[in-house]
Amino acid sequence: MEEHTTISDIVGAIQEYSPDADLGPVMAAYMRAAMAHAGQTRKTGEPYLTHPLAVAHILTELKMDTDTIAAALLHDALEDNPITSKEIVDEVGPVITSLVKGVTKIGKLRFRSKEELAAENFRKMMLAMSQDLRVILIKLADRTHNLRTIDGHKPEKARMIATETMEVYAPIANRLGINRLKDELEDTCFRALYPEAYWQIVEFLEATAADRARFIDSFSSELQALLTKHGLTVEVSGRAKSPWSIFKKMQRQGCAVEEVHDRLAFRVVTKNVGECYSVLGLVHSEYAPIPGRIKDYIARPKPNGYQSLHTTVVGPSGRMEIQVRTEEMHRVSEEGIAAHWRYKEGRLALSRDDMANISKIRDLFEHAAEAESASDFMEALKFEFYAEEVFVFTPNGDIRKFPLGATALDFAYAVHTRVGEQCTGARIDGRMVPIRYELQNGDSVEIITTKNQKPNRDWLSIAKTGRAIQKIRRFLRNEEREVGIRIGREMVENELKRLGTNLAAARSAKALAGALMSLELNEPDDLFIEVARGHVGLAQVVRLLVGDESWKPRGDAPQGISSVFGRWAKRSESPVLITGEDGLLVHFAQCCQPLPGEQVEGYITRGRGITVHRHDCEQLLRHEVDRRVPVEWDRKHAGQHTGELRLVCVDRPGVLADISKVCEQAKVNISRVEAQPVGDNRSICTLAVSVVGVQQLTTLVANLKRVRSVESVERA
Repeated sequence: MEEHTTISDIVGAIQEYSPDADLGPVMAAYMRAAMAHAGQTRKTGEPYLTHPLAVAHILTELKMDTDTIAAALLHDALEDNPITSKEIVDEVGPVITSLVKGVTKIGKLRFRSKEELAAENFRKMMLAMSQDLRVILIKLADRTHNLRTIDGHKPEKARMIATETMEVYAPIANRLGINRLKDELEDTCFRALYPEAYWQIVEFLEATAADRARFIDSFSSELQALLTKHGLTVEVSGRAKSPWSIFKKMQRQGCAVEEVHDRLAFRVVTKNVGECYSVLGLVHSEYAPIPGRIKDYIARPKPNGYQSLHTTVVGPSGRMEIQVRTEEMHRVSEEGIAAHWRYKEGRLALSRDDMANISKIRDLFEHAAEAESASDFMEALKFEFYAEEVFVFTPNGDIRKFPLGATALDFAYAVHTRVGEQCTGARIDGRMVPIRYELQNGDSVEIITTKNQKPNRDWLSIAKTGRAIQKIRRFLRNEEREVGIRIGREMVENELKRLGTNLAAARSAKALAGALMSLELNEPDDLFIEVARGHVGLAQVVRLLVGDESWKPRGDAPQGISSVFGRWAKRSESPVLITGEDGLLVHFAQCCQPLPGEQVEGYITRGRGITVHRHDCEQLLRHEVDRRVPVEWDRKHAGQHTGELRLVCVDRPGVLADISKVCEQAKVNISRVEAQPVGDNRSICTLAVSVVGVQQLTTLVANLKRVRSVESVERA
């Protein structure tokens, strides 16, 4: 149970940030609230007065004026209480009374549906906000405290409150830039709506807290030292991102919490704007920035007034986000619009810039309030508040909502799974675009399909919505399962033929059913896929099918399996004609990175299917002969494969540019580059390049050796 706030706590907090504030209205409001709520209790059984006190205290954390805090104390006083507006006006004045009316809950009105009721209530709240934005700050504080005590409600009621908060109040807090409240609202709603996912993330964060704290301290000190060395006086801090933020990344990336890349964020607070850009330059000189992840919200602030420089870099433990801002920007980031209300000589004072900023946000509310009906109003408001989403139209004129960055492929899967699987492109307002086209607000989208089209692994990097990613993954798994069944069946069948029997005989003798029972599997297909993936040993299966007395170990040359793979290699659709795509069933060994044109051999890895190695790979030669299988490249496939080169270079200006030029002329893309000094004015440069085969890599090596200052080139 939370610790209750007292009026002394509120008065003390106000005096800290505004020693000259007039506390008379606050005390008068408290006395009236105490009388209005006397004898009332909350769902949790606590005195009702604890709620308005807690709401008022949240507003003191935002350093709000005394009128707002007084109104917070009275925000529920007009409902179900024998108190009139005139009485409140007489005691605390018209300004505070107006604020109280703005946040007073709607009475018992009759509407045709709960949705219409909610929309109309929200519409009235927004109309009140257009008169005085402090109304919504009180409402947000009210909702924040209600969520802190949400466990007092039944699960269904809690989910309803959390859903409304996610759809209405959290976006408003975001639009007003009050990150402190927005983050708390989102995380609390996340716990109520998706408890299993929430606790999974929280438990992971708790289990890794000690290591994370050590790294945050270490990297913060390292970054502080770097900036101090260059004469900058800054404050560096680090934190783990919120559970809801991590969950959204899991959905976007289609991965588990352990696989989310940038779970850490570091903040550098400077004295002025010039230092912000100096910090960014120094950070990039020390840590490699991720292309496309540098955002300048100082030159172009967000609509809610947020300003900061954002960059994602590769640090000592992987990717991490660094935010750079001034002290004033940090204050606005935490408090948002509330940061613009400040006392000056005991009175509320707003600068001209503050007034312009507030007027701009108020205009959004008034514009949305021009809608004729509650539902039209809600639709208009979404366009204003949901800056992280885009709204597009179907050919029939229906509106569809997608996250910012969603593609035409996401739209196709939103229409229907089959439409998504057969999507080849789209028409945007009559113009042809590829499936990777990013949707823009107001687009009219028509999906183009072809019956022969089907998903591939590249689509996982194109799709941005959880639905599309899940559907693509499911299709790929099902397709690879079919391939695995074929491989497993042929492996078992040929091993049985070697012993003078076959699967049909095993079925007739009920040996296959016995094997399934022994291995706790349901269907023969389950058995074949387990064999192909290496979960179940081939020898174990065959011994169950023919009996120990009939089974004979194979020699070093597994003729049965060889013949199977030999036959498959003659068919273009064969699963053992290796292309360039890693999969659940077939993937490529990182130890030797085989390329088309080289002799390769497969190895059945337990739990991972077939791993393809170069035939002379030392790691492969150490493996069991019994689990090696012949494979060969599909000559019809012209995909890209990754190869690594290690170059020893003499350090000189422009050497990397010369290396890049050679790769460009050879039409070879560099996907990664690392350089490490080794002394004697030399560096070892490692290049990861995309090539179609070993011949292209060999030619590239020869050309790189001709570059001035490159002393040697070898395959890594």
